[in-house]
Amino acid sequence: MKTIVYYYSLTGNCEKIGLKIASRLGCASERIVEKKKRPSRSFLKFINGGAAMQNKISEIKALKHDPENYEQIIVVTPFWAARPTPAIRGFINHYGNKLRDKHLGLALSNLGTDPEEAFQKYRNLFPGSIKTISFTKAKNEWTDPVQDELIEKFVTDLAADT
Repeated sequence: MKTIVYYYSLTGNCEKIGLKIASRLGCASERIVEKKKRPSRSFLKFINGGAAMQNKISEIKALKHDPENYEQIIVVTPFWAARPTPAIRGFINHYGNKLRDKHLGLALSNLGTDPEEAFQKYRNLFPGSIKTISFTKAKNEWTDPVQDELIEKFVTDLAADT
């Protein structure tokens, strides 16, 4: 099954996870890039949570890999304030119709809050059913051995659904 991993990463954590998943699946990957630079350091990065709480939608740069050309699409992203990031809202806003009838996977990364509320909000954005996983820093799930184990389980779960 032709697969791609799209990832949005402000600080590099989701990029690392996205590239590991793509490597494990032997598939293409692509970073989702906002047109406007967002603060990623110091206290200014907390402004991003406010943008998520307001359900803001970012303009994103055009993708090099069109989702229409893939059967399975995996999205890796953080969640801010238990909400989808503006970049992922922009991705769905622009490419959502091309995600219909695809096998979808979603990997969320966060510092320590319970991902269930965020998963529900992400599920409401994506068309159809979606296989999910989370990586939580507070649960020590950002360390390589634990991350690799979770990725292996996620990949196995994705394969079982196809």
